[in-house]
Amino acid sequence: MLRSDPLSDVLQALEARSVVSTGLRATGSWSVAVPGHVGMKFNAILSGECVLSVEGAERVTLFTGDCFLLTQGLPFTIGVENAYPRPAKEVFADARGYFAELDCGGGNEFSCIGGRMDTTVELGFLQSSLPSLILLKRGTPEAARVGWLLERLTDELSQQLPGSNAIGSQIMHMIFIEMIRASAPTAPGVSNWLAAVLDPKIGRALRLIHAEPKKLWRLAELADASNLSKSQFSSRFAEVLSLSPIDYVLRWRMTLAGRSLRMTGLKIAQIAHELGYQSEAAFGAAFKRVHGVSPGKYRSEVSGSPRS
Repeated sequence: MLRSDPLSDVLQALEARSVVSTGLRATGSWSVAVPGHVGMKFNAILSGECVLSVEGAERVTLFTGDCFLLTQGLPFTIGVENAYPRPAKEVFADARGYFAELDCGGGNEFSCIGGRMDTTVELGFLQSSLPSLILLKRGTPEAARVGWLLERLTDELSQQLPGSNAIGSQIMHMIFIEMIRASAPTAPGVSNWLAAVLDPKIGRALRLIHAEPKKLWRLAELADASNLSKSQFSSRFAEVLSLSPIDYVLRWRMTLAGRSLRMTGLKIAQIAHELGYQSEAAFGAAFKRVHGVSPGKYRSEVSGSPRS
């Protein structure tokens, strides 16, 4: 039996999908303004250099081999210093193949490739764990792994063999996961979901919860698995996650419930049973506490949504 992996579980529950975006080749005094967006955006500098300016963050210069991930949908500008930015919609409107061309005079040759990760729903305890901007500079072990994946990706895109689009999407998904991993906090005292996953004590409890979400978990069981007393476990769990263990179990169950309501035709009573609830009424009350609406209304709303 495979060990439960909370990050993989969350990405699956989010129904996260990654695609390769149109890249850019530019010359001269160029700049592109990208508006606020849904989902997460990734870009890697294949050649040249540029200045990246993200709303609310410091400007940063990027070079060949550097890459960045925007997790909160913030607007950003990328280009040569002091160049007038052109709207992204205009730049990419006539793109052919996998790259848009932006000729703004001689010199400053630049190219980048990117991708987008979309999810069907937002999930706070993952979203809040990620900084709005994740930078990965060349020369680090993480950048080397992403670089290897980018080589595979550019090979696929250039050869255009049967299945290249599907393979490209899978490689891009791996790149997103590498970028999320690279953002994982290593400093002591950091409190968020990724920190909890990596915590040698609390991480064990999270893996148990994700492996058996329907189980009626008792505080003593989770504390024992973490080699902590009940009081130590409760205090440490709340410190890292800003949630009690019981609230986390509830939130994860309702995340899975939302996925079942969106993705399956199971009756609400069946979903309730699969998640350990003895009655549909108890399940409905728990679901409304987390999602703000009843399971039936949630299902009807998502079935009429364009993103469903």
